[in-house]
Amino acid sequence: MAQEMKMKDCNESNQNIPRCAYRVMESATLNECENECNIPTGRTGPLIGKIPVVLSDVEVQIDLESEIRLGERALDIKNIDKHIEITQCKLVPYTNKLFIAGYVQKNIQFSTIDCTNQVSISGNIQHTTVNIPFKCVTKIHFSNCPIYGKEYKKRLNSLNDNMLNKEQKEDSWIHYNKLYEPVYCELEHTRILETDILERNTPLWNTLPNEKSFHEITEKMVVYIRLKVLQNQNVCIPEPSCDVNVISSKDTKCVEIEVGFDPERGMIGKEVPVEELGVD
Repeated sequence: MAQEMKMKDCNESNQNIPRCAYRVMESATLNECENECNIPTGRTGPLIGKIPVVLSDVEVQIDLESEIRLGERALDIKNIDKHIEITQCKLVPYTNKLFIAGYVQKNIQFSTIDCTNQVSISGNIQHTTVNIPFKCVTKIHFSNCPIYGKEYKKRLNSLNDNMLNKEQKEDSWIHYNKLYEPVYCELEHTRILETDILERNTPLWNTLPNEKSFHEITEKMVVYIRLKVLQNQNVCIPEPSCDVNVISSKDTKCVEIEVGFDPERGMIGKEVPVEELGVD
């Protein structure tokens, strides 16, 4: 009941707005704020860091054909917008098979036929949104191999008291389980090439000549999806082998130097004060 009252109030409020009374309620011009750019710096090597490693960089081609039926008969397609959603990108361990699934979401704007005469055709602009699913499996080439875990169970046996036979009263086991970082995907870009075939099979009488309406669209698409297959791995970061320009600090209590890259000066070093490192 409360929801019905709320919808009623909303409808009454919308009806009170005069037609063509839309306007800008408020506008302001903002001043530009000042900022100071800092060069990103980090610890020098040699050290080990866990970072995403690119296992494979692949572009997958998926060919699709679909038939779409509109809600009412149309005269023309005015605009089509579409984008791709990836719902699954899974690598099966110890294989190079990548399973991909998703859908192409397509928004179609089309003109309808409300009334006709000998010199004109009139109607409204409608829209329909549909999801066209796809799934496939593709073989990929590894630039860097994934690292998998291991699990095993092993029984250990000992000698009995006379040191000649296996001890029957006691069993010892080793249970080992090493998990691995999951392999995941990152979408780089998508590209869609398409052809839409309009099934114009219903002529319009007593109006403009050679005009026909359609109800169905046959769509042929070639979809390209660029993916990076990644896994977090331990990576050795070596010490810089080039010259580093050290930026001096006023604080003399410095115990470490962080390095960064300046396009104008090349490799630079920054002295890190003790308090920033938390060193007593």
